[in-house]
Amino acid sequence: MEGKYYSYIGFEPRNPTPGENSKIIFSIQDEHGNDLYELETMLEIYSTNMEKRLFYEPWTKRAIGDFEIPYVFEDKGTYQIVLSISEKNNTKEHVMPPRQIPSSSFNCDCTRVLFNVSVSENWNTIWNSLMVIVVILPFGVFGYALLNNYKNKTSKRKLGRYETLRYIMMFLALSGGVIHLSVYVDHVPLRIEYGMFLLLAAISQIGFGVLLLSVLLTDSTGMQKNTCILRRRNTTVYLFGLLGSLVLLGLYIYAVNFTPPLSPENHPEHIEISGIVAKSLEISLIGVILYVLYLENKIKQIML
Repeated sequence: MEGKYYSYIGFEPRNPTPGENSKIIFSIQDEHGNDLYELETMLEIYSTNMEKRLFYEPWTKRAIGDFEIPYVFEDKGTYQIVLSISEKNNTKEHVMPPRQIPSSSFNCDCTRVLFNVSVSENWNTIWNSLMVIVVILPFGVFGYALLNNYKNKTSKRKLGRYETLRYIMMFLALSGGVIHLSVYVDHVPLRIEYGMFLLLAAISQIGFGVLLLSVLLTDSTGMQKNTCILRRRNTTVYLFGLLGSLVLLGLYIYAVNFTPPLSPENHPEHIEISGIVAKSLEISLIGVILYVLYLENKIKQIML
């Protein structure tokens, strides 16, 4: 935050490489996360160590604080992007000379925001490798444990419909969590709460999947002596997943039909492929959970 402005920056593609056509995406908001309108901005891009000003856009009137600038970063290295936001009584010069201190507002009644951007040919590789470590590796461990559990069960007897559905339930929950985890970064520039909500949704869904894995693993030990306590525990886990999935689905339906309360834009959310896939998984998960709860109740009645 600088002054009364919250300024965010993003890129398309997310990690631009040298010589690639890209867009620099800006979002200027107030302290409540609302878009600002009728602004005048100036944009400068400096090379590494402030050696040269590479790009200059003079004062430009913006109808809204969300805008984008096409740009090609010619070389790898660190760039300084300076966004200037004019105050109403600012005497704007058509041409502003380069400065040694880019964030300085000397002789300018304006707010300046400095963004340091690193451009590398290998950044996408580094990012993808990090995602593999953070996402794929833990799922690989869970998958290995689940595969061993599945093999142990099928070697002794054929899995019934009830147990097969629980494996499907876990797969749906983990898949939905991975999708939310993959898109949350793209929503942070719109509003930080959007990104945090998607991250929380991912953690909740993955957490539900881990709970299901623990249920499957403990059920396979055959050490539970009290069947009533066992089924009560399982039902609690299923209801947690059911309630969470219904909340996520309900919020999505509301957001694509009405303007969300925290939205920086005055219109409903756009429908995207990732959202359709995530909601399809959640609808399937809700259906499977309801059916498993029905089977749980049926088994309980038989035992009584």
